[in-house]
Amino acid sequence: MKVRLRHGLLALAAAAVVAIPVQPQVLSAQEASARFRVLVPEIPREGDVDRRFGRRLADELRDLINRMPTHQPVEGRELNQALRRYSLRMDELDCVRATQLAGLIDARVVFCGTYFPDNDNIRVEGRFVTSEGETFIVDPVVVPGRGGQREAAEHFYEALQIESQRLRFSQFCGDYYASQQYEQALTQCDQAIALNPRAVNTRLIRAMSLRSLDRYEEALEEFLQILEMEPLHEDAMQNAGYISAMLNRPEDARRYYRQYLELNPGNVRVRMRVAYDLADAGDPLGAMQLIEAGLELDPEDVELLKQHGSFAFAAGAEAGLGRQELPREAVELYRKALSSLEKAYAVEGEEMSSTFLVNMMRAHLALGAFQAAGDLAQRILETHPEVAAIWSFYADALQRSGQVDEAIQALERAKQINPDYPNLAVRQGNWLLQEGRVDEAIPLLHQAVERGEQTADAVANLVFGHAYERGVRTENWNYGVRVFRQAREFDVSDQMRQQIDFWLGFAVFRSAIQQQEPATLETARATLPRFQEAQRYFQNTASYAQRNNLENTRQQLLEQVGTFIEIQEAIIRRGR
Repeated sequence: MKVRLRHGLLALAAAAVVAIPVQPQVLSAQEASARFRVLVPEIPREGDVDRRFGRRLADELRDLINRMPTHQPVEGRELNQALRRYSLRMDELDCVRATQLAGLIDARVVFCGTYFPDNDNIRVEGRFVTSEGETFIVDPVVVPGRGGQREAAEHFYEALQIESQRLRFSQFCGDYYASQQYEQALTQCDQAIALNPRAVNTRLIRAMSLRSLDRYEEALEEFLQILEMEPLHEDAMQNAGYISAMLNRPEDARRYYRQYLELNPGNVRVRMRVAYDLADAGDPLGAMQLIEAGLELDPEDVELLKQHGSFAFAAGAEAGLGRQELPREAVELYRKALSSLEKAYAVEGEEMSSTFLVNMMRAHLALGAFQAAGDLAQRILETHPEVAAIWSFYADALQRSGQVDEAIQALERAKQINPDYPNLAVRQGNWLLQEGRVDEAIPLLHQAVERGEQTADAVANLVFGHAYERGVRTENWNYGVRVFRQAREFDVSDQMRQQIDFWLGFAVFRSAIQQQEPATLETARATLPRFQEAQRYFQNTASYAQRNNLENTRQQLLEQVGTFIEIQEAIIRRGR
């Protein structure tokens, strides 16, 4: 997610910076060594106190600032010229107007202060404010009414020197962040914040560094501190929403995002970006709800409709994940997805991205509306005939409607369009297996291995599963033997080989038991090799049996098959 950092003055008298995506703007060495201009207007008074004190205090502070190698004051003459140019009077320069004037005359910092009686003394309060609005509050000072302006000026001058030191730490903080050295950035940010805990922009870089290190709890705490100082800070609000979603706190995430969107209620692009961020953080339902609020303002906006449909589809998939029966919540979400995407499709037609069209088909499939999915696919293929994904989901609709041959042909078309499309051959083979068309399925499953769709073990396991269900469970031993043998044709691992062989041996053994009756010479000669084959399988599958708690069973089977071998051998000897 791209986050815009409003990097105001890195410290008092830092150079101007602009809002940019993610990376804070950092002062170059040349910029850091320049003398930044500081505007110190005449200090206004409150109450019955000598007006000349404020004028003299401003003069003293300008003189002290002029000694600094990194700062210079806006001289009194230049200030008076600027006042005349912009039709202002000195007594009108409150902090807001002074900050605005500073921007017009290229001053980066303004001293805002006031003074008032404190018994027989004068109490002076002040702060430094950048033209971007960042504030460094200085502790107030109480000085004598006569001659105390020098002492007050030195107090604020010392504070400015401390803030100048913070500038260096803040600059390094930004440098390290920009170069993705986040741990080093934290060290420098911490030192800068120790000198000015209200340095919002430095805190923002610190928070972003923590986020980049996946230290989400700490990052969220930092963003919330920024919001305490600036409740309308957009970057902090947006990041608080994103991280809350990452921490699986969807209600908090949605609250922060809604607050953020209240600042830009009619901006569709902002709403879409925020919704995407929320979905990206794992809350597609919240993203959908944000888009729904936008659709209330403009129900015909096609981009909002497509986003709403996509997020509703993702939320429906999430709600139905791992559920055998689709819950009502998921059903409603899929219906919402279809409603919005169909409205958008009616407007865009063939210009609509296939991603949205595929999601429409998938929603129908999830709802069990296979005929509707197939009908929609046919309509879409008239305008998007070369999109493999549409053919693929069309095949799903056909197969679930019982049209297996047509489904296999649809997947063949997808192969022609995109030979690298995943799992086409394995799906064809699996569908044929489900139909009991094993001889047709096996070549396709070998093709699946050759195409790299699945491992030989995975494909052989499909065949094994079919043989077990249709052969062992139903005691259709000859069918099981035939299909288990086909599973052995794949180049499988030793572990998979033993699994197949154990149950192949079992099926061969049970089939031979049936065949050896009525225990004649002919049946003995026919079944002895089969009992011996079963014996070899049981002898060579000890590892599988032990892993699956079948070792006792294997030993019993070996004993039983040995007995049948002895019986057949005896019949054959007697028959001679």
